[in-house]
Amino acid sequence: MKKLILIIISLIILILAIVFFLNPDGIYQLSDKTAKFIPQQTTPEGVISLKAKDCGVCHSEIYQEWQTSLHSKAFTDPFFTAYLKKDKGDPTCLVCHTPLLNQSPVILSSESVDYPDTWGALKSIANPDFDPELQQEGVTCAACHLKDGIIYGPYKKKSLNSPHPVAYDEKFLKKSLCQQCHEVPSKDFSLMNEGVCSTGMESNSGLWAAKGFVCQDCHMPPVTRPLMDGYPAREGRKHLWPGGYSNHQLQKVFTFKAEKNEDTITITITNSGAGHKAPTGDPDRFIVLDFFWIDKNGQQSSLESIKFKRQIVWQPVMFVLSDNRLAPGESTQLSITAPSVSGHLYVNGSYHVMTDSSLKRLKDKFELTNEWPIHRPFINKQKIDIR
Repeated sequence: MKKLILIIISLIILILAIVFFLNPDGIYQLSDKTAKFIPQQTTPEGVISLKAKDCGVCHSEIYQEWQTSLHSKAFTDPFFTAYLKKDKGDPTCLVCHTPLLNQSPVILSSESVDYPDTWGALKSIANPDFDPELQQEGVTCAACHLKDGIIYGPYKKKSLNSPHPVAYDEKFLKKSLCQQCHEVPSKDFSLMNEGVCSTGMESNSGLWAAKGFVCQDCHMPPVTRPLMDGYPAREGRKHLWPGGYSNHQLQKVFTFKAEKNEDTITITITNSGAGHKAPTGDPDRFIVLDFFWIDKNGQQSSLESIKFKRQIVWQPVMFVLSDNRLAPGESTQLSITAPSVSGHLYVNGSYHVMTDSSLKRLKDKFELTNEWPIHRPFINKQKIDIR
């Protein structure tokens, strides 16, 4: 029976491999699920241009926050630049990293029209209104706030004498604003229920979803301040979007409990602080927790480690091989033999953008330069009391 199962699995893999190599670009075809560029936008009346620096003339604090965020570096980030080369310039990546059609050198179409230099069945033509300077801004102000000549925001009352047209949009109070990019749908030729980035799907259930939390509650800290210089203060949110690159944000994720029963210590690890799995987003990312013991003489000894990671098989068909990341509110346990000497239990935590071998490959084959540090400690010698 086992032999028959192995033969069937081998045949399936062989068929999938043949299909893939006959049409290697097929998995990148546009579909109804694929994110689309925000249609071409014109500069609203009373606004200098669509560029963030011109928004910052009046919205100075918000502009300064955006400048420090990864949204502003979504296109220029060296990792993204290398990954884009690795993915042969797949233009669908730019749909989220430069969301405005104004920022795209090409107009994408899934119509059955033949154009040269296409990506598989994905058709593209040159965009005559492409703004290369605006492209450098990545996820810029207009990507979220501009539509058809009107600047939209979360304020229902028009209490400000704005120099440009303004309107209220309830999407600024909902997950959908973030999910349009942080929930990348699964592409064709995939056996995955979720996309490569499944943050949105992960946040739809669990501890925080049940309480009605949305992405903005954690990733856009509340603040009371004037929306523009010289105007009255009002409640708003900071435009920082801290995430996996923020130690402060990571330190909220895990809580630890330890219980001793005879010679065994059971450690319970809970995702009590993230509204999605941790880490989320790019499957190259992983988190390592290292537990260790320090005795009364200050001697340190390693006890146990756990790595939280999603492992994806990419070819000939995409599927999740393993995923031990904790959903919001979910726990897992480690059992270790209690050390024979008295002392205390501690944990270190580190966030990893990718493995050292993946980093080397990006450098050697895809010209990665000036990269961010890929190993980031975020828990340093945190003591865990044992009950």
